[in-house]
Amino acid sequence: MLNSQTNEQDKVQSAVEIFFDGFHKKDSILIKSVVHKSFSLNSASLRNNQSTLSNFNGDQFIKAVVTRSDDPAWKEILTSFEIKIDGILSNAWVGYEFWLGDKMSHCGVNSISLIKEEDGWKIFNISDSRRRDCN
Repeated sequence: MLNSQTNEQDKVQSAVEIFFDGFHKKDSILIKSVVHKSFSLNSASLRNNQSTLSNFNGDQFIKAVVTRSDDPAWKEILTSFEIKIDGILSNAWVGYEFWLGDKMSHCGVNSISLIKEEDGWKIFNISDSRRRDCN
């Protein structure tokens, strides 16, 4: 049981890493290979000491990623993984730093929800926190 759980955790982590590989390469085909058709994003941050939540349609996000300028380069460094699985549902809690060129823009955690389909784990939501205090 533990070995099969570890194998599934590796598959979840692989799906997340493929997503970010596509993100960095501006490759919509690679990104879409690991996202569910209902994929969406949410970002939580503090502005003027008020919690804000922004929602993004997945297709619009992918379009923004692949059409963005090459300068400054976007780089999201994944710093940690904690993966939980219950049957066909998984969550990857992934620490990150986001860089624009050689300057850190923000950091936080991606809470990535996945569903297991016949052809593997698919991301259906990414909710991230965005903090400026990244020490």
